[in-house]
Amino acid sequence: MTIDEKIKLITRNCEEIITLEDLRELLEDGTQLTHYIGFEISGLVHLGTGYISMGKIADFLKAGVKCQIFLADFHTYLNNKLGGNLDDIRWAAGAYFKQALIGSLKCHQVDVEARLASGDLTFIHGFDLYKDNLVHWETFMEVGKHVTLSRNMRSISIMGKKQGNDVSMATLFYPPLQVADIYTMRVTLAHAGMDQRKAHVVARQVAHNLEINPLLNSKGQKIAPVAIHHNLIAGLTGPEKVDTTQAADEVAIDLKMSKSKPSSAIFVHDSPDEIKDKIRKAYGPPKDIAFNPLLNWVKILVFWGDDSGNFVIKRPDKFGGNLNYTSYTKLENDYAEGTLFPLDLKNALADWLIKVLEPARKHFEVAENLQALAKMKSLLTQQ
Repeated sequence: MTIDEKIKLITRNCEEIITLEDLRELLEDGTQLTHYIGFEISGLVHLGTGYISMGKIADFLKAGVKCQIFLADFHTYLNNKLGGNLDDIRWAAGAYFKQALIGSLKCHQVDVEARLASGDLTFIHGFDLYKDNLVHWETFMEVGKHVTLSRNMRSISIMGKKQGNDVSMATLFYPPLQVADIYTMRVTLAHAGMDQRKAHVVARQVAHNLEINPLLNSKGQKIAPVAIHHNLIAGLTGPEKVDTTQAADEVAIDLKMSKSKPSSAIFVHDSPDEIKDKIRKAYGPPKDIAFNPLLNWVKILVFWGDDSGNFVIKRPDKFGGNLNYTSYTKLENDYAEGTLFPLDLKNALADWLIKVLEPARKHFEVAENLQALAKMKSLLTQQ
């Protein structure tokens, strides 16, 4: 595979690469690309966390990147998710969350067992990364020495919090801890949605100041990790209020699908009936393409961020017959003109989701995983 082919795989369906030049340089000098994406164990796994994030990992694996999925139990505790109960958090990380991500990888035809056996794919728990690891805590403190309080306060949006709120000291620990994770795991390709951008920018800014645990390329030179931010998908309920004067990452947080609002999200193990019901109720006014989650999902999920692809909308002959879209732009234009009706788009999108999520549903038909899902739902109702 050529460098250009690897770059296309790595960068497709992404909103931002910081920077493309750095990525190319790492590939050209033969530095092994080592990836990471971290997740709080904060709820059920929806399409954004599961299908999108794992789809990008499938792209990275094809490009020869070693991928690490970080189950961030300490971060979950700091953010007081799952009631701040560490026992519940650590159980959920392994028994439910990891299995939901494995199911999502299967939706992208990843041979998970083979990739785990080869070391190309690794799941890492925060507890295992941090225990008996003095260098990590030294790195955490050194990162803190190079980040101002005001900058750190601006970075708490990565936790879903906004600057100006009264926050605890634990909240202030969170951003530098996330930055230290990147260096402890030797990450050359830091991956997340746009909502995690601020942490990645800090990781790049402190890169050349670190002495204890700097990141090095194949020549032994200090480098900053490349940051790659995949597209976020909008919540099905549509926009409540959008402040377009905010930074791009903050707008993304306001619009994105939320696991705390089940009606706005489709979870990777949802049944066909649940998928149909949620899509049927989704926000999608006729001819309106602004902040329309139906169009957002078709572009990012079905067309995987490209303009070209294939999406069939089945309709009875009396309503014009089937539509076969090979261009997203054409689909959007038809919707804006009223040629494509919301109900037809909803039906086709629901059918597509039911088909592509079938491997995840089957993964949760395994008794152990089904029991874990039931327990996870029970834990969430107790918060």
